[in-house]
Amino acid sequence: MKSQNVFHTWEACSILHFVMKQDQDTTLKVLDLKPRRDQAVKPAELIQITGHQTLTLNARRSITILWHNAHMQGVEEGKDYTIEIDDLKPDNHKGYEQVEEAIEALMSTILRIRLSDGVRRVQFLGGNDLDNPDRPSGVLRYSFDKRLVEILQDSAIWGKISIPVLMAFSSKYSVSLYEHISQWTGLTRKNYQDLTLKEFRELLGVQEGQYPEFGPLNKHVIKPTVLELNALASFGITIVPVKTGKKVTHIRVGWWQKEKEEVDAAWREVHRSKVGRKARITGSATTVTDPYPSQNRLARQGRGDVRQLIDDSE
Repeated sequence: MKSQNVFHTWEACSILHFVMKQDQDTTLKVLDLKPRRDQAVKPAELIQITGHQTLTLNARRSITILWHNAHMQGVEEGKDYTIEIDDLKPDNHKGYEQVEEAIEALMSTILRIRLSDGVRRVQFLGGNDLDNPDRPSGVLRYSFDKRLVEILQDSAIWGKISIPVLMAFSSKYSVSLYEHISQWTGLTRKNYQDLTLKEFRELLGVQEGQYPEFGPLNKHVIKPTVLELNALASFGITIVPVKTGKKVTHIRVGWWQKEKEEVDAAWREVHRSKVGRKARITGSATTVTDPYPSQNRLARQGRGDVRQLIDDSE
């Protein structure tokens, strides 16, 4: 029997969720909003998940694409939705094998959502029918678990996801961080979020045991992800590692809205070929700062500065 992936809502989101309820108009629900063809309105319940470490880049994108397509058609309990298989294919990829792999992975995915009175476990993707891949303009017919639909019908917190930007990413970590920050930018009184290093790893979807030390994680995951987001997204981000003692234990994620010229430049890059993109964007600022000292170290440095001032005055 195929093992099932278990997704659960990111536990550190509870305080952030409270703040966002104050900042976003909670009289509106996600299903009250009319999505644009090129912009998904994705419920927080589908963004604030972990346990997605084993999903591929295409599978992670497919969660958003399938939700967006259903939202465009009208989400209802027991309803079947249709989508052209080409809409789920990576750009410039002719075969359908990645689509089939993503669909099967999402069928074995369990979404674990914390409710006020307990925990609800739902399957993300229900039964579906996939046309013969050899047919031109093949179609996928799919459905959602009715318990998932019940939750999403009440969702009042969301992130606006640009579909062209989503499809332009080359890293599954970029997809995860982009969607979280797209939700956080809905805040009007906050422009950063503090996470433990463990929470940040779970948010990105880094597999257990992979890059256990901050140095390799920063080199192979964080810096390339920040570089790609800053090149393609309509907002800019910065990552500030924070130490406790000598080890990095926390991450501060900051964001800001880009100026019009920067947004236009990012949009042009989104629509350019991925070939040569790494060379084009390499050399731009990744805005991952050096690790910030622990509070105790800062206090010791402060005491040293005071002693130096006293000595200089004598």
